[in-house]
Order: sequence, then C-alpha cells, then structure tokens
Amino acid sequence: MNNSEILQKIIQVLDNNKGQDGWTDLALVGKPLTDLGVNYKALGYMKLRELLEEYSDNIEIRRDDTSHKVPVLYARQKGTTQPVTQVQRTLTNTNKPKTTQIPNNLMQWAWMGDFRQVISDLKNIALKERWYYRVQNPAFPFPILSKYLTYTFFRLSKETGKIITTDQYAAFNTGLVNNLYEPIYALFEKNRVQGRQEWYFQEFCISGVGKAGKILASNFNPLPQRAHYFNNPAELIYDINAPEPQLNWNHIILDNVSRLPIEFLEEHKPTGFLLRDTSSMNTVEKDKYYKELASAIENDSKKFRAIKNRFADSLSLALKRVQWNFKTAIPMYYPKNNKMSLLLPLSLIDDEVIDLALVTEKTQSGAYLGHTILPLDWAYSNARLVTRPDSDWLVAEKIDTTSTTDIDENEE
Repeated sequence: MNNSEILQKIIQVLDNNKGQDGWTDLALVGKPLTDLGVNYKALGYMKLRELLEEYSDNIEIRRDDTSHKVPVLYARQKGTTQPVTQVQRTLTNTNKPKTTQIPNNLMQWAWMGDFRQVISDLKNIALKERWYYRVQNPAFPFPILSKYLTYTFFRLSKETGKIITTDQYAAFNTGLVNNLYEPIYALFEKNRVQGRQEWYFQEFCISGVGKAGKILASNFNPLPQRAHYFNNPAELIYDINAPEPQLNWNHIILDNVSRLPIEFLEEHKPTGFLLRDTSSMNTVEKDKYYKELASAIENDSKKFRAIKNRFADSLSLALKRVQWNFKTAIPMYYPKNNKMSLLLPLSLIDDEVIDLALVTEKTQSGAYLGHTILPLDWAYSNARLVTRPDSDWLVAEKIDTTSTTDIDENEE
C-alpha cells in the first residue's frame, strides 16, 4: 500500500467518525483504520498521531488540554487539500535539517520506508525466534520485533555514543544476532532530501559481509555497541529474602481498572454498577466510564477489600513460585520510566492462568515496591528488550492479545 492509498483511508476514517464540529477523536480512528489494512505500528510508528503527522499537508491535529481531565487529541482533513499524489512526493523527497541531539523516536530520526518490510527483513536475518503472540495478524505480523526495534532505539538514544554517526553514514547495534551469533547492525545513509529526517535506512547487515557490511566496517571503528540495561547481574534475580512487596493499591487497582480482566470485574463489580462495552467509546467517554468504575469500587469497601485480598493471594502465590524457580521473576526494561524492574505473574481468576504482570522494583532499603500492572503483551515486549524470556508463564504463543488494548493515544 503506497502513501496515497494510506492517506485516502485516513481521510475516509476521519470523515466517517467526525463530530459535529468536523473534528475526529483519535480514539475512534485506530481500530477502523486497522480494519482497512493500515496499522500504524506495522508502519513503524509508536503512536497513531505520529503517522498522521507525516501527512501534515493534508491532516491537522488539535490537542485539547482544558475541556477534560485527560488531554484529548483530534484530527481532521485540512480545508484546502493538495493533490494526494503530491503527498507521496513530499514524504519521499524532503529532509530535516541536521540536529545535534538524537531524538528517542526511530521514525523521527530516520526515514524507514516500508517499515513492515524492514521488520520482515530483520526477522529473516536474525536468529530464529517467535516474534508474534498466539494469533498472528497478517496486517501486523511481527509485533514483538517491531516494538523491540523501536524501543531498542529508544534505549540507545539515552546512552552516549551508542548511535554512531559520520558525515555520510550512521549505524547502531540492534542487539540481535544471526544464526552464527554475529551481531546485526542497522546502517543508515545521510538523507539528501530537504525538510525530512536526517537519515535514510539502508539495510541490516553483518560487519564485513556484503556491500552494507563492508561500508559498516570501513566507517565505524569500533563498531557500535548494543544497548546496556543493567550494571549489577543481581538486579536480574528476585531477592527471596526480602519482605513481601508493598503495593500502591490505589494506583494498581483504581488507576488501572481498565487493565483488569472483564471476568474479574464481573465477579467483583461494585453494587449497583453496570459494566459496559467500551469498544465503541471515544477517549472522553472511556475516561469518564473508568473513573466512575474506580470511584464505585473505592466507595464499595467490601468489593474493594475483596479485590485487594485477591491481589494479595495472587502475589503470595507468585512469591512461592519465585522460591521454587527463580526464573519466575522476569527482568524487564520499562521505556516509559527508563529503568529496570522485575515482573511477577498474577492469577486473578484461576490460579492456573496468568492474567497480568506486576511490575516490582527493589528500593535502596532492600524492600520491593509493586508499582503497576501490565497486560501480558506489554510485559513480554518490555522483557524481550533485555533478553528472550526463559519463562513458563510469559510465553509469546500463549498470550492472547484480542482482549487487550495498547497504550492510549493520549497517554504521555
């Protein structure tokens, strides 16, 4: 699908879901756009907003920070639209001025072309691994690898000297290896097009192998180093002698009520509260609904206590599993906080089925804090940045993503 076709589908979705003022809440755009075959993550964008910004000559975006408790993003087609064919020329023939600071978003730093093909090429050169969850989506076939590459770049951008540039070329270490365990590098060339990203993706390569590998070896000495996530290997092992983690109950349960399994909510719903399907709600409606649900739980002390008790029982079981097998606690890098944590499995409905992952962090006192809960696909993606999880509970082929949603478009 070329850029012109993508733009046409974006305009179609915006037009079909616009409000009376002509603006469309971005919360109503992602799913119908995916249904039309345009998945912004498959194209390499971490947020839908970033894809729409590529079409800024045709699409305008508005952020509302004042009317609601959460900021809401809206988009619409510009009143005076240049021909669609010109957008494709704009996207492929422009270049941003040189910047001194590397952005933490790969798509802002370099033009990646067809990102779905880029990810497919990386999969083919890398050591064999499952890069999708239980059910593979043809429109977004390798979501784990896509997130791996974009978040690895994010981490590298936080480390000095990991993304290396010359006057003509740039490169970074993907952290992956081929079947001979040789490091795989991403090679870029200076973008000659005005007004766009500074760099242009060439290909993935092995140092000294093929044309790209020879360019890499000739221009980078030493070669780029992989991302670094921890200084002390002890950070990767849960300390079973530490006291039970202290949980931030209000944040874990009330602030993240949208992450709780629907079956669990049905079993513990507050008295008199009607659970609703949120799939067709916009951002403001979802925020209002979940705030009402959280408030109802908080005010129903019996149900709130029951939810806490179930979480406590699940945590106790998780710690017993850690004592039996230290690999139960899985190290992960959390890009949002730019730090390492350990994941513990939580079974809220059936002790034999893991529903969520608890993010724990060891404090200077030696005690652990339970910060938040993550859906299993988020947990796996964050854990995979450090290493492929060797786990009996966080397994890609067992993770069902049909009932989970990604980070909300308006979440910072």
